Amino acid sequence: MINITSLSKEYIMGENKLLALNDVSVSIKEGEFVSIMGSSGSGKSTLMNIIGCLDVPTKGNYFFRDNDIANYNSNNLAELRNKDIGFVFQNFNLLPRLNALENVVLPLLYSGKNLKERNRLALQALKNVGLEERVHHRPNQLSGGQQQRVSIARAIAGSPKLILADEPTGALDSKTGFEIMKILNDLNSQGITIVLVTHEDDIAKYGSRIIKMKDGKIIEDIKNVSN
Repeated sequence: MINITSLSKEYIMGENKLLALNDVSVSIKEGEFVSIMGSSGSGKSTLMNIIGCLDVPTKGNYFFRDNDIANYNSNNLAELRNKDIGFVFQNFNLLPRLNALENVVLPLLYSGKNLKERNRLALQALKNVGLEERVHHRPNQLSGGQQQRVSIARAIAGSPKLILADEPTGALDSKTGFEIMKILNDLNSQGITIVLVTHEDDIAKYGSRIIKMKDGKIIEDIKNVSN
């Protein structure tokens, strides 16, 4: 699904240059659950942003499902993100004035589906994460765990091939965090590829493969035999 070779990302900060990624090469197969670990500044979030087509590399190659992302314009990238990639963020990124259903429906506006079908898909996604009784609740009426479930429902409503989860349990207590990880694990068992960024060992162990990063480089890439 993902094939990255000799990829680097450099940021210009005034007169200084920050090399966030340094000659990274990695491949991820369809259906894998990959955990990317590293301390702050290791490059893990930058790598995820590039995989999610939210950022572009300074140099190197990125192929998504055999398509060279370098050939994509902004409209192509937006379509790819909307159709094939679901995003789950640490701070949920829900719109406070919209209820759960409306938050999940929102990205489906660009899918070309009619209103009835968008609502059906959103309701089904909320049901899949156990929130069918909270569809009309706004984010401030939901617990942190429930808000993250809405975020996951929003990510899966369009039937993506890939879910990118950036510290999805970072704002949650341990018990709720493990509940969220069970949902992601179940989605992976249904064939959705999961790429997870975390700095927590207990969360990383949900992956069938663990990649460790430091100073913009991959320093370890191992199969998780305990999974």
